[in-house]
Amino acid sequence: MTRPSSAVRPRTSTGARSVVFACLAITLIDGLDSGMYGAVLPTLLQSEQWGITLASAGVIGSLSLIGMMLGALLSGYVADIIGRRPTVLACVASFSVFTLLCSIAPNLEVFGLLRLLAGFGFGGALPTVIALTMEYVPLDKRQFYNGVVQTGFPIGGCLVAFLAIFLLPSSGWASLFVLGGVIGLVLFAVVYRRIPESLAFLSSRGRHDEARRLAERYGVEVPAEPAAGPATVKPSWTASLKLLFAPGFRVATLLFPVISFCGLLLGYGMNTWIPQLLRASGYDLGSALTFLVAFYLGSTIGMLVLAGLADRWGPRPVISAGFVCGALAVAFLTLHPPQAVVFAMVLVVGFCSSSQTAVAGFVGIYYPAAARGTALGAAVGLGRLGAVFGPILVALIMGSSLGTSWVFYFFAFAAVAAALLVILVPRTGLNDRPAVAEPQEVPSAA
Repeated sequence: MTRPSSAVRPRTSTGARSVVFACLAITLIDGLDSGMYGAVLPTLLQSEQWGITLASAGVIGSLSLIGMMLGALLSGYVADIIGRRPTVLACVASFSVFTLLCSIAPNLEVFGLLRLLAGFGFGGALPTVIALTMEYVPLDKRQFYNGVVQTGFPIGGCLVAFLAIFLLPSSGWASLFVLGGVIGLVLFAVVYRRIPESLAFLSSRGRHDEARRLAERYGVEVPAEPAAGPATVKPSWTASLKLLFAPGFRVATLLFPVISFCGLLLGYGMNTWIPQLLRASGYDLGSALTFLVAFYLGSTIGMLVLAGLADRWGPRPVISAGFVCGALAVAFLTLHPPQAVVFAMVLVVGFCSSSQTAVAGFVGIYYPAAARGTALGAAVGLGRLGAVFGPILVALIMGSSLGTSWVFYFFAFAAVAAALLVILVPRTGLNDRPAVAEPQEVPSAA
């Protein structure tokens, strides 16, 4: 099997851009999810509704992330059975419905269960849409368009923060979950019309004519068919898992989840607790929510800039430098600078925390398409443990005698650890090889 030259691959067509925007709409839902809880948390703690404490708040904040972790780990297997498109649609519908139900939760236990189920729905969508994006965009722009797709996360967070400033004082915290669920259902209608099936999935099932028609419609390469052998080669989750631990990939397969653990611990810990952290430092709720907007604004800019730089200079130096700068900015917040400087530093932290987005792009170009979904599911899914433990550990630190400064030191340490681990990823991935194998092809080493 030969690989078509990337030089003749069509530039991003209108159809391919529609896929990018559909995937962007899905990641926007993730921003809505994580941003909502962070925005309403100070209100819930102040009102003492359901007897919520700092410790229980950390547990609730982690429940949706546990759901995301489980959803990400299982999504690759489910998508191999029923296809990428129905898997994504089911995940979006699940998030929207369970988020809407959060608004009428009668107690803390039911609220936590609904957050868990909503997180399970979205967690299954994220690895799939990243892999899908990389099939429909130019090979030399895959990192950049991965960054474009994941800007939905901070955009959704900004949207929630702005809405919270106006809705919380007048309509209460439940109104935010109602609006989030409705937005999710509206985006479901958009995604239903725009999201196509994976070309790799269609080809693996022998549906080559359908794959060719879809590739022609979206202006991308037609997946190559096997030169010999059965007309249909049905991949299995086990085969993909074996490929992850084949020579040249196994060390990275162990490192990427740990890198994601550190990156997601920083990102989710900050966006969940930053309103309460800064409020504890003497700022009122309105100012704290403004800082949350700054964090998401910085993340949006960082996702585009860092992803573009990763395409040009390679992911390792860009991701490592981003995490180191983020660690320095977080540590600077312990000096309690003036409010304007805090705003700028939070903006920088948001910018640098988007290095985690480039990590997902790095995973996507490191492995062939046959293992890309499984690799992303493992990296993002297991990495979600950082997002799970981050809010809990922050709650424990804030409830102890250590003080708020140690929360920032904790985030800085996680960022430095991520930077060091990125440097250790072996230069044996597909993007490091002078002659890259066809993305749809499973190397014989598997």
